[in-house]
Amino acid sequence: MLFNNNPLKHFATAKEAAQFVAGEVIQACTKAIATDGVFHWVLAGGSTPELCYRLLRDADMDWAKVHVWFGDERALESGHPDRNETMARHALLDHVAIPQENIHSVDFTNGTQAAAESYAKEIATIKTFDLVMLGMGEDGHTASLFPNHDTLNSNSLAVAEFDSPKPPSERVSLSFKALNNHKQCFILATGASKKGVLQDISKGADLPITFIENATWVVDKAAW
Repeated sequence: MLFNNNPLKHFATAKEAAQFVAGEVIQACTKAIATDGVFHWVLAGGSTPELCYRLLRDADMDWAKVHVWFGDERALESGHPDRNETMARHALLDHVAIPQENIHSVDFTNGTQAAAESYAKEIATIKTFDLVMLGMGEDGHTASLFPNHDTLNSNSLAVAEFDSPKPPSERVSLSFKALNNHKQCFILATGASKKGVLQDISKGADLPITFIENATWVVDKAAW
């Protein structure tokens, strides 16, 4: 089945959706390390990605060769409970043998604009992302790329957002240019709150998430 010209995977529950994506992460990691000696993985925030991360704690992955990046991050101090990195650490990264230097944090020490510029330079050092995980908001945003914001048209690899409709107002997000530079991408859209926006997209709505290319949509019964 296709959705928005992309493959659609349908599951009964968010947990089953997370289990499917976890399996895909393991396979992608194994393939990337065998081919290139490294696995570059972009993490998403949200409850279903968190379920996926927890399932990967005992996965047979060569964590020394895994590099994790963040699709977006909130302009908060390191360790703040609302940072996506903090969630990923609690759910997975603090429980596996991944070198700390392989966790590519967004550093807001010198402000949001400087954080975006620094992250863009870091991303520019790699050829492509092996796997990108994305969520979707009820307004159709993904990462911190919001409808009708200037950041949607940026040619940079990472962008600074100063007027997020959801707090905190300042964030750094990977751009479409960066997010679309992937070998695989999974959009996790689960829960009843996503039903309306999925219906809008099916009718041709022009929303940020629809600018993601060559992605597999992963939905559950409540959303679809």
